Amino acid sequence: MAQLKRFDPLREALSLHEAMNQLFAQSFVQPGWSQVSSATLTAPVDVFETQQGYQVRVLLPGMKPEDIELTTQQNTLTVRGQFHASVQQDQQVNWLVQEIGSGAVERTVTLPKPIDSDKIETSYEQGVLSITLPVVEASRPKRIAVTGSQPRQLAAEAGKQ
Repeated sequence: MAQLKRFDPLREALSLHEAMNQLFAQSFVQPGWSQVSSATLTAPVDVFETQQGYQVRVLLPGMKPEDIELTTQQNTLTVRGQFHASVQQDQQVNWLVQEIGSGAVERTVTLPKPIDSDKIETSYEQGVLSITLPVVEASRPKRIAVTGSQPRQLAAEAGKQ
């Protein structure tokens, strides 16, 4: 037999309150870097569209270019990197604060249009990876010239006025 449950608007409001608190904590308390799993971080990105394609900027401070890997598939870009510890594991130190760890970082961005993987350009300067992703030529907007000619009937009516 099915049970009837009484509607409790306060219970719904409390779950919304909890969801808003969690969203606030993720957005403002720990801006940028968030943890995907216990071993992988996500890097903060900026993505914007131009007439030629997309521009992506990824924050990867302290990483060497050889520790960064870019992969593309159709309209998806994945950036992976590896942070290395500044203190060797075998060194005996007395940590006072340790917020900078070592490990993997990964970020995947799916774009609305397919990108031309053969024409991607990158630059890495002061911890910021800049990526230029041109879209496939067929995906770019094209301007089509419109030629006009007035129909004879309209031209005749225009001459009468």
